[in-house]
Amino acid sequence: MFKEGNRECIDRLIKPSKHVLDTGAAIRNEPYDTRVALWQEIKTNAGRYKSGECGTFLEDLHTVFLARFDTSLLLLARAFRQNSEPFEESTYFSGREIEAYDTIERYGYFRILSKSEIAKKIRNKDEKTLSLIREYSVSMKKQMDDILADEGIRDTIRSYLKKQWNESTKKIGDAIAGAEVDLDWFSGMTPDQKEAEPRAPQTIIINAGNDAAINLGAGNIVKDAVVTGSTIESAGGGSTTVKDSVITKSTIKTEGNNAAPDTGISISDSVITSSTIKNSEEHTAVPEKGPEKESPKNTCLVCNTPAKPGAKFCTTCGAKITQLCPGCSSPLTPGAKFCPECGRKTI
Repeated sequence: MFKEGNRECIDRLIKPSKHVLDTGAAIRNEPYDTRVALWQEIKTNAGRYKSGECGTFLEDLHTVFLARFDTSLLLLARAFRQNSEPFEESTYFSGREIEAYDTIERYGYFRILSKSEIAKKIRNKDEKTLSLIREYSVSMKKQMDDILADEGIRDTIRSYLKKQWNESTKKIGDAIAGAEVDLDWFSGMTPDQKEAEPRAPQTIIINAGNDAAINLGAGNIVKDAVVTGSTIESAGGGSTTVKDSVITKSTIKTEGNNAAPDTGISISDSVITSSTIKNSEEHTAVPEKGPEKESPKNTCLVCNTPAKPGAKFCTTCGAKITQLCPGCSSPLTPGAKFCPECGRKTI
């Protein structure tokens, strides 16, 4: 059985890193000598951990610990550079790695606030909050994809930034769900969009959290998104398009009139698991028409020559023409008013 490493040991070694990460960008305001001492202590502690001083941990925890050591050093290197201080070891990290951190740090505002505080600001239409949510939703996914695919950034840094991205995305999604507002006004914040009629399909890229509902009105476009435990619904008709997305444990539903143009659900380049896809459209059922039955023709039973209506004798062989029931094609006796086989009226 696997025995986890010494937690007290790793907690002690990682304490200086935790202090730097909790302080964030403001670490640059601490005295230069303090930051130099922190740098040396963190590097020493990271080396002691890697040498096995605290024992062995599960791979996931091991990755988390290494990410904290490296990212706290990156924050210090960033501070030395921002303050234009001559600390040679700050070149340990590349400009691209610091830029990647800055990309995430721009949204540190959401890490400071609780979900309920973000939801309150959404309901009050706080300009800064809505502006950051718009930017975060529309452009951040692409930037994160670029960062996570960049092999020039250390795996530990990418791991830390991904964790921050996932936590912030979940918090924002939960806050939006908790605000209980119609999301379509996120895309209508600019003056030229506010009065647009009819409303154009909206693009919202969020993680809506568990049991949330996204109703964007006349058509949806969900692109480059991670959506879990949610409902994507176009209740007023219009199309629902899902592209380049990961959808899990969710419902995608379009309800409207199938006579309207551009209705229905379009899904491409996406991964959808444990979800329901429903296209409910109102329409009038039109029963299928079967092939029309031809009325049976009077035919000579001797030579099979078709006879004209009312003819009594065959024009080919002279035999007497037998009338046929128009319902079941059974032969009729002369003067019969009803078919002896099916009972249909013949006259």
